[in-house]
Amino acid sequence: MALSTFRRTATLAFGAAVMGLGTGTAAWAGREPTVTEIERYCDLEEEGAHQLAEDLRRRERELDSREHALDAERSEMATAEARLTERLAALEKTRAELTTLLGQADAAREARIDGIVKMVEAGRASSVAPMFVELDEALAVTVLDRMKRKQAGKLLATLPPKKAATLAEKMAEPLSVELP
Repeated sequence: MALSTFRRTATLAFGAAVMGLGTGTAAWAGREPTVTEIERYCDLEEEGAHQLAEDLRRRERELDSREHALDAERSEMATAEARLTERLAALEKTRAELTTLLGQADAAREARIDGIVKMVEAGRASSVAPMFVELDEALAVTVLDRMKRKQAGKLLATLPPKKAATLAEKMAEPLSVELP
């Protein structure tokens, strides 16, 4: 090593030692360090740099591992979200189908009730009364409500008094509305 290079290195090492960057450098104060001291100091610095580089590589591997785990978790979550979205769409479709079917069932029931109303209105009150006594009360009230008032009155007059009174009371009750 040339003398000027040696002095420059020694001076840099000495400056670093005075600033507290090295170990065992207190002995250098007031004198020029020896080549052995400088080499030892440089070896220590090199070991520290190697250790720091190894620590950084280890930390990078840990971060890569975490990132990989997070990517896998995100992928699983996206898959689960897609399945849930499909399931929700299927449920909405089923709900719409059920709503349609319920609407059709209600329409069919209304048509059957209208048929019963027409049949009862077309018959004589005295001949329809025995059948009407056997009807379910809710259905009988619905039929009476839809009949023309005059014909409904004639029918009620031919029914047994107790049955006629019960049906008339139910017809007078306020309508109940069921909320979904």
